[in-house]
Amino acid sequence: MRSLRVYAAGFSLAILLIACSKPYYTVDLRNWKPSEIELPASIQKVALVNRSSIPEADRKRIMEAYKKRGIAEGALRGLATLNPMEAAMGATSGAIAGIIDEKWLERAPQASLRHLHDRLNECGRFQPIMAGLELQWRGTLEGSLPPPLPAESLRIIHSRVPQAQAILALETLLPGGSPQKPEALLGFRLYDPKTAKVIDEATLTSGSLQGSSTIREVHLAAVEKYLLRICPCYTVYPEPDRRIAFFVRGSPGLEQAKTALIGRQWNEAIATWEKEAQSPNKTAAKRAAYNLALLYDALCNVEKAEEWYRRAVALGLAQREYEAWGQERRSLCGRLNQQVPFSKRTY
Repeated sequence: MRSLRVYAAGFSLAILLIACSKPYYTVDLRNWKPSEIELPASIQKVALVNRSSIPEADRKRIMEAYKKRGIAEGALRGLATLNPMEAAMGATSGAIAGIIDEKWLERAPQASLRHLHDRLNECGRFQPIMAGLELQWRGTLEGSLPPPLPAESLRIIHSRVPQAQAILALETLLPGGSPQKPEALLGFRLYDPKTAKVIDEATLTSGSLQGSSTIREVHLAAVEKYLLRICPCYTVYPEPDRRIAFFVRGSPGLEQAKTALIGRQWNEAIATWEKEAQSPNKTAAKRAAYNLALLYDALCNVEKAEEWYRRAVALGLAQREYEAWGQERRSLCGRLNQQVPFSKRTY
């Protein structure tokens, strides 16, 4: 028994030593992306309006159809296992989930608009304004968009929020798929209130997010999809932060830079690595160049990333990352820098 304890203690110590001797330290940086479409620079303030509210009778009808989908899918899945009990349990879970989702759907429009409002504020490209209006339409389970708002309706909305240069309306927010595999069906339109023209429109579907079974999560994921369509922003769904492994072993300078990384002091880390990149210690030099290339890439400093990727490749590192930089990241960073200055981005 004593020998077993000694072995266990030795094994734990070995694991600890391996963990402590890792040559790198991982940092999470916000993954900023440019917007998919370019909106006029004159649009600075956007009013958010809910047009997705559905009359009670229509909502009951839609949720009944949704619940039936869940019951049928659950039953079929159970029957596929040739187990009647599984079929009954699947059908029951579909019915219960449908009821729960119906209760959440009553609050979904305002929750979705609030999420969009908060994220637009965080990204800083637009100033969002909650217009506080509820406009109804007769929805369908397919989530098709209603006809565009008439000019008179837009005039009335704009009279309440005259400071807005555009009106963003949530026009469809419904459950899709089934309770076992929930999807969110969301539709947005962006209007010019002065001309009554539609600047942009999109119907989005978001499937299960990372195994989530809650319709709330997939609704928020679909909201994020539209956010990235119109606004340069850092991603939350479905791609969170960029995880980057920086070298922190190979010289005292590299180890010193780890403290700056932990404190997210990027300028201090850069200064240390630039000094190490001139070191006669080849290991320290190539690792410092590699770190600089990765950090400038993540920060979308195009000129510096290009410079240090070349240096790192010449020293024997970062060939794969440099190829990805040329094929994907360089143009993406160029568009992002045009849309939102580095000084307005937080990492």
